[in-house]
Amino acid sequence: MGASLTKLSLKREAELREEGTIARIYTKEGSVVKLITGREPHPVGRMVCVKAGMRAVAWESMRAEMPMIRLCEVASPVHTLKSQPHNLVMTVIGRRYPWRYRPDLELTTDVSFARSVASGTPFVDAVANWSPRSSNEGLTTLVVEVKDDEDPRIDDPEYLLKLELAKKVYRKLQWEFVTVVKSRDILRDDVAKAVRSLYLDHDASIGPGDINTLHQLFATREMVTLGETIRAFGGGVAGKAKASAMHVRRFLTIELSRGLAMDSVVRPIRDGRPIFEMEGRYAW
Repeated sequence: MGASLTKLSLKREAELREEGTIARIYTKEGSVVKLITGREPHPVGRMVCVKAGMRAVAWESMRAEMPMIRLCEVASPVHTLKSQPHNLVMTVIGRRYPWRYRPDLELTTDVSFARSVASGTPFVDAVANWSPRSSNEGLTTLVVEVKDDEDPRIDDPEYLLKLELAKKVYRKLQWEFVTVVKSRDILRDDVAKAVRSLYLDHDASIGPGDINTLHQLFATREMVTLGETIRAFGGGVAGKAKASAMHVRRFLTIELSRGLAMDSVVRPIRDGRPIFEMEGRYAW
C-alpha cells in the first residue's frame, strides 16, 4: 500500500553564484498516487479541475489550499494549474544538507497578472480586477505557496529564508513566485460567493452549438449582462451552468465582485486560448 508510483526526472537547473547555491527542479513522471491513510491530523482530499486537464488536484488544507484551488479554477487570468508540481532541491555552500522545497501550486497565467501578484497585489484582488486585453499577451509560470494565517511556520526565520532562496531560483528561470495568505489573498466575501457558484458548474458540458451561441451573443457588442448570457444559453439552471462553464474555460469572463448578480458584466475573452477539447475549434 505504501509503495510510491512516482518517478522523478530532472527538469531544470540553475546556479545562484552570489548565494553559493546550485538548484535543481525535479518533476513527477507517470502516475502519482498520494494515499490518504487516515493518519493525517487534518482533512486532505482531491478535487477535479478543468484547468488541470480534468485531473484530480490534491489539497492538504481545507482552510487555505482548497479555497485557493477553487479560486484558481475560476480565475480568468489562470490558464492551467498543477498541485505539488515539482521538488526543488537547493544545495547551498556551507550547509550540511540541501534545502528541499515542494510548492503547493504551479500556475500558467497572463504575464501581467503574475507580475501584479508578485509585486504585492492580493491574489483575489488581482483576479477580481482582471479584464480581457484587446491585444494578446504572453504567458508565464507562477509558483504559489499557500498559507493559512495560523500556520506555525508563517513567521519562522529559517523557513522564510528558504522561501526567499526559492524565489531567487524561480526568478533565475524567469518564473514568478508568491506566498498567498488566506485572509489577505484568498478570502473576499463578494468574490467568494461568485467563485463558489461558478465552481459548482465548472465542468458542465459545452458543444459546438454553444460556441455558435457565443458568436451571436457578442457579434455586435463587447459587453453584456449575466442575465442576457444565461438567457442566450437557454435560461434557468441549464443556462447558468453553460455560462459558468464558459467562464471557467475562458471563452468569456463574468464580473466576480457582485456575487453573480443578473446585471453583472460579461465580456468575451479573445486571446485564442480557450480550454476546449475539440482541437482547432476556437470561439473567435
